[in-house]
Amino acid sequence: MKILSNFLPPKESSAYNPAKSVEVQPGATAHLTMNGMGGERYGIRKILPFSANMNAILISARLNEDLYLFRGVQLSVVHNLFKSIDGLFAPFIIQKNNHIVFELTNTGAAKQTVNIQIVGYDQFALSKLNAAYQQIGASVPVPRFLYGHSTVPAGGLNIDLGVKSKSVDVQVRRMAMSSNQPGAITASMKVYNTTVRDEVFLEQVNDEFNDKYINVPFVVGSNVPFDVYASNYGAQPAEVSFLCESYVQIRTGFIPAE
Repeated sequence: MKILSNFLPPKESSAYNPAKSVEVQPGATAHLTMNGMGGERYGIRKILPFSANMNAILISARLNEDLYLFRGVQLSVVHNLFKSIDGLFAPFIIQKNNHIVFELTNTGAAKQTVNIQIVGYDQFALSKLNAAYQQIGASVPVPRFLYGHSTVPAGGLNIDLGVKSKSVDVQVRRMAMSSNQPGAITASMKVYNTTVRDEVFLEQVNDEFNDKYINVPFVVGSNVPFDVYASNYGAQPAEVSFLCESYVQIRTGFIPAE
């Protein structure tokens, strides 16, 4: 898989980084709908969320009516994945006259105002990006997110976060984790019973990918188990989320949406 790392949008591109806020009551779910650029395609490179207690907000992102990018993870893990990086290698596209919907559930005891900003490319930048990949004989990479969330009891060891693989091979490039019990959570990872990450603290995972991509990418095969385990060495139960940026490894014909 070929990836361009020095792409710059053309001079014709317009600045467009919309943001919206919504108040979410305790125990309730609210929705934020963002329409991209209306009659033009828009390529999202970053999702930048914020609220007072991001560990208490669970977020799902649904693109173009039926494609879930990720579901039921802490707002803080989305913040961790995108906050210190330029953005996805390749954007995911809001087609013209379509939208992206953020579903926000407040698991805390206090109401919260959540703001989400999306940052990306307009149709001029998308056209230039496509042409740049054509020049190197490659297709624009197709992003996919691997994600999971679980409650890990106090003293719980190797609790599976329920990460599901895709129906296509994907190459893992970046990952982030979050929890409402900092300093108490460790994680380890296996692909088809092969360890790809020994046990480290959640904070070490985030430090590794703070502003960098993975040193040596690894592939999660089509429908192959990708097990992300969390252990809780604290005295309180912990909510733990995992979010991973990956790309379709091989593009031959139709790529199913998941």
